[in-house]
Amino acid sequence: MLVSTIILMVAAVLSSIISSFFPHFSINYISIFVGLIIGLVPFFNSRVAPFHTEVFMYIVAPLIYFEGQSTRINLIGKRLRQILETAVLLVIVGTIFAGFTVSLLEIPLALAFLMGALSTPTDATATESILLDTENEY
Repeated sequence: MLVSTIILMVAAVLSSIISSFFPHFSINYISIFVGLIIGLVPFFNSRVAPFHTEVFMYIVAPLIYFEGQSTRINLIGKRLRQILETAVLLVIVGTIFAGFTVSLLEIPLALAFLMGALSTPTDATATESILLDTENEY
């Protein structure tokens, strides 16, 4: 478990460092790419603990909920149209692109589309952060 935690922490730090060199890409996508590399390298993949849904349900999900609680509702109201358009477009385009790309790794297409859908932000907090990032770039 300690080795798994160290590998995942190094991956998170590496993703953060890489994202500083590529400000036009969301850190989420860079983290997914780093995770794919870890999954494809047998040395690292065999040392990372398997995913347990209980960890997500009892630790990660509440963190996401509390982050959403801190979102300023007036910003969402001002940008509701942009957020909805972006969220819908990101889900459709991201799912299709990621699904077909991941399926090239001989992963079943349904699972590839699921991975693509999971990598797209559908909540207001994530979409707002992407919108704010793109506004700061221009």
